[in-house]
Amino acid sequence: MTRQRPSLYEAVGQAMLRAAVHTSEPVMPPWPTPPATVEEWRVWLSVVWSDTDFRDTVSQASPHLADQVQAMIDGRTPKVRRMRRAALSTARYAIRYAHRSTPYGLFAGVAPLGFARTTSVHIGEEHHAVARAEPVGLEEVLSAWERGAVCMADAEVCVNTLIYQRDQHIHVPSEGDAAFRLALSPALRLVLDLARSPIGYRQLSDKLAAEFPTTSATARDRLLRELLRVRLLRSSLRAPATVADPTDVLPSAVRAQATGLRTACDLRLDADVRLPEQVLTEVETAATVLARLVTHPNGTPTWRRWIEKFTEYYGENTTVPVEAVTAPDRGVGFPDGFLTASEPPRPMSRRDRLLLELAGTAAVEGSRSVALTGAMIEELEAAAGAKPRDLAPHLELSAQVHAASVPALDRGDFRLHVLTVSRSAGSMTGRFWHLLPGTEASYGELPTVDPEAELAQLSFHAGRVPADLLTRAPQALPRVVSVGEFRRPAPHVLFPRDLAVTVIDSRPRLVEIATGKRLELLAPTAINFLWNNYTPPMARFLGEISRATCPQVTWFDWGAAWALPFTPALTYRRTVLTAARWKIRSRILPARTAPLQQWADQLHVWRTRFRVPEHVLLAEDDQQLPLDLTRGADLDLLRAHLDATPVEVATLCEAPPPDSNGWIRGRAHSIVVPLARRS
Repeated sequence: MTRQRPSLYEAVGQAMLRAAVHTSEPVMPPWPTPPATVEEWRVWLSVVWSDTDFRDTVSQASPHLADQVQAMIDGRTPKVRRMRRAALSTARYAIRYAHRSTPYGLFAGVAPLGFARTTSVHIGEEHHAVARAEPVGLEEVLSAWERGAVCMADAEVCVNTLIYQRDQHIHVPSEGDAAFRLALSPALRLVLDLARSPIGYRQLSDKLAAEFPTTSATARDRLLRELLRVRLLRSSLRAPATVADPTDVLPSAVRAQATGLRTACDLRLDADVRLPEQVLTEVETAATVLARLVTHPNGTPTWRRWIEKFTEYYGENTTVPVEAVTAPDRGVGFPDGFLTASEPPRPMSRRDRLLLELAGTAAVEGSRSVALTGAMIEELEAAAGAKPRDLAPHLELSAQVHAASVPALDRGDFRLHVLTVSRSAGSMTGRFWHLLPGTEASYGELPTVDPEAELAQLSFHAGRVPADLLTRAPQALPRVVSVGEFRRPAPHVLFPRDLAVTVIDSRPRLVEIATGKRLELLAPTAINFLWNNYTPPMARFLGEISRATCPQVTWFDWGAAWALPFTPALTYRRTVLTAARWKIRSRILPARTAPLQQWADQLHVWRTRFRVPEHVLLAEDDQQLPLDLTRGADLDLLRAHLDATPVEVATLCEAPPPDSNGWIRGRAHSIVVPLARRS
């Protein structure tokens, strides 16, 4: 008999409900079957588009699609291929409208979530939308303003802290993983020296004139304009990420230009929902089990290799400035994969073999799920290697609660379905703190890996402009580490140049150079650090280094078994740790030129062989689109996905039972619970 273990994690701070606004799709007529005519597509679009609420919701999220659809309905776009593409996009939105809880525009929003002895559910109609300027449009306005010397006369600028020098050139990160390379001229050298801290644009121009008197004002303005364009200089028009609305820092003239821009909306739901405390107990247990089942209990191989390189190069207990240690020409650089995505092959482990055996047995027996026991968890835990020296200090778990009714939920007749686990508290909830003022205050009490370390907030801009709002979260902690932003020096602000790294007892530590104080950073951003072209390498480095030797608690990792065409659901107690999953490759289906019915018939043959249910979730990263594989529109969506994806593989997960959202009146939902390591 396996002994019961106490949970390793407990809930902290404010839990969050994420839910769809609507509970039913717009009316969708039968999907036009090829060779469908222009008129058939127009009729289909007209029926779906006649739902006013749906039309308004899509128009806010995608004005371009809305304009396209309206033009087609009005008869201004007669091409069948373009009409089908627009209909597919509309169908995808129609499914999301009622079946996905991920907050997005007016489709779904957030509300505080409580726990009590019994369930209570109130969801009204008075939802509150908070609109901010859409990042791409705002970027165009700011860039245009920065091109004018007269406009910039009263603004300040400073050097981007993400730049680095190599071979008499300055390298400046640009959009995604691109970079600019500028020759280190005398004028540029002077700018780098003068604008190390914020300086007035006019003052900087005057100092350049004094140093280079033969250079014309036009040439000086052209240089500064170019440095702003390539982001070597950051201007005071660019609000740091701790400012939730980037227009708040703009002068009135610029703000006036931004008022007419398209907006991005976040929705605070008119909701008061409390779940029974036994759900919270299940969440804490699920986090504990996933922490025990991690693939790398003492940090990823990538970080372990970096720590080895550091100690070989510098030795332990040596403090090295961050900017020096990450420089590729004079330090050890960033860990592998930080600059360009890489996935080095890994040898088959004992854990892989156990999971392959488990998945293979389930497939042979025709079982869609496997109930984990305490003994199985201990065996998998032991197979992963040495026990963790340090637990991850905090994280967030997102899950769905499946119960047919409120009475069923209260008597414990429910399932907790884990969706994902974030790297730290605030990762999923931080970008919504501005909707729930005051909820960020509790994050100052989070534990740290090193008991002597101070927790500070990491603030940085996304590597791609469209993702700017995903990194914005109000300041929750007393001190901020600012990366790549315009920031004025202040006692509570640190920059990469103020930080150093040391390794003590094989654990890397982040240190404030001036005081020797150890720091750990909280990054309240929804951006996945593994998306190299969205997260600056320096921001990822600072955000991860203090937890480099901790287990990375994520959704369940099947390891080598990911390559299998089928893996079963894994359950523990009342929790689905991971859903049953099927992979289908486009090569086993007819070519994209084949008629849809022929393609659907072959898909049905595959479904029969692999015992795939009618209702599935099409998974893309952590997003899931519900599909009914008996419905024409859904089949065409799956086919379009397979045609578009470069890997030519679709991942389908088992959908929850039809009555699973009965307790919340059929509303698609998920919950996010911040968790901290128990003392």
